[in-house]
Amino acid sequence: MGERWVNEHRRDGYTRRAKKEGYRSRAAYKLMQVNKKFRVIHRNDIVLDLGCAPGGWSQVAANIVEAKGLVVGVDLDQVDPIPGVTLVRGDMTHEITQASVRACLGGRLAHVVLSDMSPSISGNYGLDHFRSMQLSKLTLDFGLPLLSEGGHLVVKAFEGGEMTAFANHIKTRFARVKRFRPDATRKASSELYVVALGYDGRGPPEWGDFLGEDADDEEGSDDW
Repeated sequence: MGERWVNEHRRDGYTRRAKKEGYRSRAAYKLMQVNKKFRVIHRNDIVLDLGCAPGGWSQVAANIVEAKGLVVGVDLDQVDPIPGVTLVRGDMTHEITQASVRACLGGRLAHVVLSDMSPSISGNYGLDHFRSMQLSKLTLDFGLPLLSEGGHLVVKAFEGGEMTAFANHIKTRFARVKRFRPDATRKASSELYVVALGYDGRGPPEWGDFLGEDADDEEGSDDW
């Protein structure tokens, strides 16, 4: 990280606010803004937070669902305990991790699947976008078998040529698909959130050649 980024991070209002209010990352406010607009999480819900480290989104979700709800956070790295959150450490490409999450759910399905996962930034815009799309696809492959019919999805992605194709695949499984850029997103960031409402229960999309050589490279519109 360069000195400029560090200085901007220190001056950032959301970073200062997160520290003051006890959230583990400024990203917590992005989820608050998503939920304020789309109401994807409700009291007593079961929420699955994929790639949950360091835990800011899980904290927000736990506050919303309250004591009778359940938040299960999953990450490859160790995450410090979070009040009201059940944590699973594992690789989401491994079946054993999904089995561990199912055990935590106790035979139930989630009402909401969240993912704020981001690839390690290389500085190569095309590569970073491609890796972001890979993580977004992983979110659906791992999370949709654990999502109840009528449930909702929030997944982060980087703007780029594969966004339209990605959104079109999600549309085959959800009643409504929207793109949203929270105010808490840094101005220089290319990230946005795909908010999908009303899952049909049929499992992950049929991806075909998505992210292959013939993948759609057309830019998306705000409405999809």
